[in-house]
Amino acid sequence: MEELGGRLGELGVRPVHLTVAGLFLSVLAFLSSLKNSLLYYTIFLAFSGLMDMLDGPVARATGKASPLGAFLDSFVDRVSDVLLIISLVNFGLDWGFVTSLLVASLLISYSRARAESLGVSLEGVGLVERGERIILLTATAVLLAVNFTIGFATFILFLALSLETVAHRFIYVVQALRDSKPR
Repeated sequence: MEELGGRLGELGVRPVHLTVAGLFLSVLAFLSSLKNSLLYYTIFLAFSGLMDMLDGPVARATGKASPLGAFLDSFVDRVSDVLLIISLVNFGLDWGFVTSLLVASLLISYSRARAESLGVSLEGVGLVERGERIILLTATAVLLAVNFTIGFATFILFLALSLETVAHRFIYVVQALRDSKPR
């Protein structure tokens, strides 16, 4: 991704272009779900995830990485998460299950942001970070289109991995903060 980010930067692509394009594609995915178009939802979801994977490498390659850009990227990622996850209700998944996944996804991101503000790095802690969540969401959508039962099973796996990540991060941060406490 870093090499591709460098090439895109050489073409004049700025990280904010990719961040905004990712948000736009997430909105299109959501709108596609309202029309019950699983095919277009999946296409827009996959390209939105690609934009999210590229904005950081472009920022680093062009020297445009900044706190403002990082905040914008994180904020847009949360908006996209909400749009993309709640869309699953439109494809027949139970609102309660979808809400559980949404809460878990937001807690995964929140725990990382809050822990890092306290000096605890959560990179690599838990089974599903943002990239894995986008892959699992895409796999769920594709499999829902092929066979609802298999798609639902994939969704349940996605939910279980997300809940594991929330619990793992919580325990990790509590332990790290407990260990760093002055005695």
